[in-house]
Amino acid sequence: MDPFEQGLSTPRLQPYLSAVGDRRDSAIEIYQLNLQLCASLYPSLHLFEIVFRNQIHSALEKEYQTGQDGRYWYDRPDLLKDLEVNSVEEAKKKTRERFKDPHKVADIDLPPRRIISELSFGFWTSLIASKKYQPKIFNKCVKTIFPYASNRERSFHSITTYLKDSTSRLRNRIFHHEPIWKPRYKVREKHEHLCRLLGWMNPEILAWLQTYDRFPAVYKDMVDRLAQLGALAREKPIEVKRLRHKR
Repeated sequence: MDPFEQGLSTPRLQPYLSAVGDRRDSAIEIYQLNLQLCASLYPSLHLFEIVFRNQIHSALEKEYQTGQDGRYWYDRPDLLKDLEVNSVEEAKKKTRERFKDPHKVADIDLPPRRIISELSFGFWTSLIASKKYQPKIFNKCVKTIFPYASNRERSFHSITTYLKDSTSRLRNRIFHHEPIWKPRYKVREKHEHLCRLLGWMNPEILAWLQTYDRFPAVYKDMVDRLAQLGALAREKPIEVKRLRHKR
């Protein structure tokens, strides 16, 4: 058996083979182009996720300040729903395991930043993009989380569309090792939306990212090479334009 088919599996390679008339070497080259495209998106995904969770944490700390009972916002019984409560408890468990005697550590002694870092991207997205949290979290904290967005840009529809339809889908495809090279995945548009959200939270971080973000160049080179390979013959044309990030 071909070592690439054996290692990567025939079903995984089939979409790449189909795009170039079953030409093995061209299919493997497209697979490589897809890997390079995914790698070029890591810096923007990395920065977005860290800034996003820290913005939400800071906003919730401000809105639901720790009371005399020592409870943090994620311990308030009237704030989170069961699924997110379970996520917090799992994060506490992982944080507690870092201590020498984990069973002797009380919840109040667990460093909040450790707990925050253990919570998944899905957890943070649900706090902002789920309607069940719109009254107590989104409506109260959106201006603090996205201070550089206009009132129109801070609408629930605008934020949640960018989060769920662009950022989350792009992140999930990349981290689950799925292809993102075809035009229908609209990866350029998703990257632009991700950067726009980042700029609404922290324009300085976005400006820093843009000094070394390789995605625009890698994307353009990939499009040019796909055209040369004839891989776009059955696909809609890809629009390549200069990205503009709002500050």
